[in-house]
Amino acid sequence: MKRTIVVLCVVFLALSLTAFAAEKNGIFTSPDGRMTYAPMGKAGINHPGPANADPLLFELLDPQAKGRYFCCSGWTLSGPSSVIGAEIWDAQQFTPASNSHATGVQFAIGYVTGTYTHVIISINADCSGIPCSTALWSKKVKLTNNFGACCGINGARLKTPLALTAGTPYWVVASTESTSDIWAAWNVQVLDAVDSSTWAQYSSGAWHPISDIEGTATNVAGTVP
Repeated sequence: MKRTIVVLCVVFLALSLTAFAAEKNGIFTSPDGRMTYAPMGKAGINHPGPANADPLLFELLDPQAKGRYFCCSGWTLSGPSSVIGAEIWDAQQFTPASNSHATGVQFAIGYVTGTYTHVIISINADCSGIPCSTALWSKKVKLTNNFGACCGINGARLKTPLALTAGTPYWVVASTESTSDIWAAWNVQVLDAVDSSTWAQYSSGAWHPISDIEGTATNVAGTVP
């Protein structure tokens, strides 16, 4: 299906990236390294992953048992020592409708290669349309599914619920350690193929905000007081 991408904040194709194309076991990146793709034939059903005990404050993971995200297309996530040759991070913006407390995050990030098998998931405040540099909460999470399979998910619970303010944007950020060599990918969401969502990608030392329908497959769970 052809998707029309509306870029509000930046024309991403004009960005100058240090990344280069990579390939591993049939999985490959776009020429600039921003996206990662897997052949459709490699897709298979994976374990469902952890469930959210609390209601969802934000949802871009389809609730169906199959097809919760697109198996074979995702935004590259890589450490500085990876075969990609660059540090690339991703972040999904969300805005709670009510004052609430975040208690958990689910995300579809698949491992491709590298001796590192974990990434850092955090919730960050918004700083002028991009994630603030200091996390409000963070956790190192080991990836349990491989990119190209569907539809396993990873999750992280917050030991202490994080207070969120209604109408205020926040970010779920996936980043890597300074010595990481992981190459992974955050799957493209399929729940809403009409409305734009705001997400961002970090490369060449800066965050680049984007608004389009190909956001990341992410849920944020929480409680509303």
